Amino acid sequence: MNEKAKKVLDELSKATDEHKTMTIDFKMAIKTSQGTDAQTGKAYTKGDKFFYKTEGNEVFSDGVDMWNYSKDDNEVFIDALEDVGEGINPSEILTIWEENFTFKYLEEGKSGSDVTHKIKLYPKDPKKSKYHTVTLTVNGTKKQVKKASIKMKDGATIIFTITKFASNQEISDAKFKWDKSKHPGVTETDNR
Repeated sequence: MNEKAKKVLDELSKATDEHKTMTIDFKMAIKTSQGTDAQTGKAYTKGDKFFYKTEGNEVFSDGVDMWNYSKDDNEVFIDALEDVGEGINPSEILTIWEENFTFKYLEEGKSGSDVTHKIKLYPKDPKKSKYHTVTLTVNGTKKQVKKASIKMKDGATIIFTITKFASNQEISDAKFKWDKSKHPGVTETDNR
């Protein structure tokens, strides 16, 4: 069964690598002991660059620096991307298994005419990982992640569902860089 999981994940990695750009509409639910926070958003990726927005935040990265803008606080935090850590780039959800995880095939199903696969990921070194487990639902026909249920060690669960996906569209590099002139009056905190 793990051979089947490896085959599905290898096909998924190959398909993801072929995307020069990606545009992803998503739903995200973060479940903690205090309740559930549900959000919708849109993400754009181009190589190491990314931009995503939800109702309250916009996150920009040109592959070197990252700007995290909170609309409610009217504040942007600027960090060197290398100081922020893993799990920030939205495209990582599409390739999370490639490093530091083992996997187990759970089940095959159908979604309309598409074949789906459910695969559970386990950190290779649980003591060093912030993840407890990750369960992926993969559209095997389209070779795309449809859903990821991410259980964190702190007890939170993040459920990330892709509702729309497009690739290899033209996206300007300006999309991935903070433009202060478009956000007048914003307080900037530069942590670089």
